[in-house]
Amino acid sequence: MSTDASGRTDERMRSIETDGTAGPRFGAARSIALACVVVLTASYVSVLYGITQIVGGSRALFAVVVVMLVAATALARLIRPPTAAALALAAAGIGFAYYFASAGVDPSIVVTAAGTIVSDTVALVTGLPLLRMVQAGVWTLGFVPAPVFLSWYLAMRGRYGLAVVPGGAALGFLVLTGDAGTHVTVVGTLAAIGAVAAGELERRGGSLRQVDLLAALFALAVVLSLSVTVVPGQPAAPTHLSQGEPGTLEATLDTAPQRSGIAGEVELSPAVRFTVESDQRSYWRTGVYDRFTGDEWVRTGRSSRYDGDLASPPSDVETVEQTITPETELGVMPVAPQPIALEGDVTRRTTVSGHGQPRPDTPLSAGESYTVVSGVVDPDPAALRAAGTDYPDAVTDRYLQTPESTSSEFRTRTAEITADAETPYDTAVSIERHLDSSKEYSLSVTKPDGNVAEEFTTEMEAGYCVYFATAMTQMLRTEGVPARYVTGYTSGQQVDDDTYVVRGLDAHAWVEVYFPEHGWVRFDPTPGDGREDVHTDRLEQARETGDEDVDTGDSADVMDPDEPSDPTSDESITQPEPNETTDPDEPNESSPTNQRNETNETPSDPPSDPATGTTDTDSANESPLVPITRETAALGLVALVGLATGARRTDAATRLRRELGLYWHGRRRDPNRDAERAFARLERLLARQYRPRRRSESARAYLQALSATDTDDAPSIDPRIERVVDYYERATYGTGVSRAQADEAIAIVDDLTRDRIPVINRLR
Repeated sequence: MSTDASGRTDERMRSIETDGTAGPRFGAARSIALACVVVLTASYVSVLYGITQIVGGSRALFAVVVVMLVAATALARLIRPPTAAALALAAAGIGFAYYFASAGVDPSIVVTAAGTIVSDTVALVTGLPLLRMVQAGVWTLGFVPAPVFLSWYLAMRGRYGLAVVPGGAALGFLVLTGDAGTHVTVVGTLAAIGAVAAGELERRGGSLRQVDLLAALFALAVVLSLSVTVVPGQPAAPTHLSQGEPGTLEATLDTAPQRSGIAGEVELSPAVRFTVESDQRSYWRTGVYDRFTGDEWVRTGRSSRYDGDLASPPSDVETVEQTITPETELGVMPVAPQPIALEGDVTRRTTVSGHGQPRPDTPLSAGESYTVVSGVVDPDPAALRAAGTDYPDAVTDRYLQTPESTSSEFRTRTAEITADAETPYDTAVSIERHLDSSKEYSLSVTKPDGNVAEEFTTEMEAGYCVYFATAMTQMLRTEGVPARYVTGYTSGQQVDDDTYVVRGLDAHAWVEVYFPEHGWVRFDPTPGDGREDVHTDRLEQARETGDEDVDTGDSADVMDPDEPSDPTSDESITQPEPNETTDPDEPNESSPTNQRNETNETPSDPPSDPATGTTDTDSANESPLVPITRETAALGLVALVGLATGARRTDAATRLRRELGLYWHGRRRDPNRDAERAFARLERLLARQYRPRRRSESARAYLQALSATDTDDAPSIDPRIERVVDYYERATYGTGVSRAQADEAIAIVDDLTRDRIPVINRLR
């Protein structure tokens, strides 16, 4: 007869399976436990699947999961747990190798990528979301094998409690990174509890004696899982940058260092943000994003401290110097692309993203100027056409990403638009012209539910800069042209030969396309005429209504009616040149924002007051009423059940009754019984402060022992305490006590309890 790892003998297992009563319960409990482990596994795999849907590798992910499940099933009765743990670690390495093999990548790259993988994993522990990892797909496939294999292996051996540990750890890790949402976390947590509960039922042959404990654990797990998901490792809106009024464009710019959302209908803010002194007109860039999720943009990689130098364009370029002065608190650092050096006190608290964009650690104050030296990339069309397609690996690895769900219709439509393009430059110009000429400009749009780039290209008739830039970036990527999504501000209002006033309504989004030996070149597919009308109307309205902070001293009387036309106007589009070849000044718009977007306003934000730029958020937050949703009611019910079962399990009612009884004697009835209860209270007080009375000790011997431990002189006992003991002994062993004697014993104990003075101090 042999014994398996769960401690059951083969003989006992056969007897249980063949028993007419226990057999069905055993089979049902095991089936439920295994099903719960599957659900737990599916919960964290679904999170990883969401990542691979964006960065690529979904098929490889599912293949790894299936292989691990099959391997665990086959090895469950052949190897011992320590060996399985070693294999799980090896499986992690197999996951990375499988990914490279399925992608057709030379295995030697694993060695060069190892540093990045380790670095990103450490960053995850400190709060880096998976979507911000440069090697997110590689890391995902290396992460999934170990918990899947080990969980299923232990479950197949009947070790359900241990089986939920690796799966729960995997899910908990994703909760801390902020990638696992509330629903996924709750489902995974309940599945883990279900597996433990079913295992308990199997172990006890179907007994429900532990149902109260399981209910309490169930409720606790739900409450904890819901609470932990609201504390992700890295908040989307860091409070140290939240300095503007809630709901304004300023606040949105300050609170979105890593993500740029896409909203529906938006409003414009005419307030002045900063002024620029520069001898060359430019767009003022504040953010660069490389990863598109379908409904928002994410900046991957981590920022580094500015060390006095920034990456330069790949060829010799002319430089332009600009000095930016915030006119209000500003949480970003506008720069003319491509910045190569910074000067000013702010550089001591400046970080630089992996895309070369600087950002202050804390918001800039009004008047806190800084100077930027930027390299101006040569936009000559002939040179850009001749640039070729010899892209660096760092560029293609990062700026060709499209979601796996990108439809064939979108790819086909893009191919039709670029059919006559012979070079990447021609491809960019074709897409830019098409979007400019085929779509209307409007701030009143409804955000589509699906992939925004696809919906805008194939279904929508109008949009604003965020939609145009998003669509163009993704269209270029489907054609193999590296492109990235960029946010910032257009030139603003020119008030002097070299001075520009930039307002909130100049916030904008555009596209940068990479050309070998040149670098990043700007393209702007958003129609200029519509933006010019909106810009002018909004500024005139703000001036007429007397809005604050709309003008500086130099800009108040300047409307710029004779500004150069928008670089994407019809005249410029007839020329096969990117927007870099023309004057980039234009009337602009603000793009949609949310709490995680550098240039966009959330559709759910309260509407702004055109006169003040403020919102109704503060007044709304003052409401004392909190709506009770079904989720809140369900959570409350679960918590109530958990408290009830937990109280029953821990005998909380008895404990509470004893605690109250220590300070309150209660109703007085029989004198003898009251004398006994008075001594019981005294005994509990002594036990709490010193030690409980031993079973072999009489009441008097107990007090004498406590007194003897206080000093070497073995002091005498307080006469009052002696009277309590005397009355107790009479009531228990003697002729009884009178009502007055019982009341005296109660009063003595009440006095000792209220004073809260160590009783031993009264033994004298």
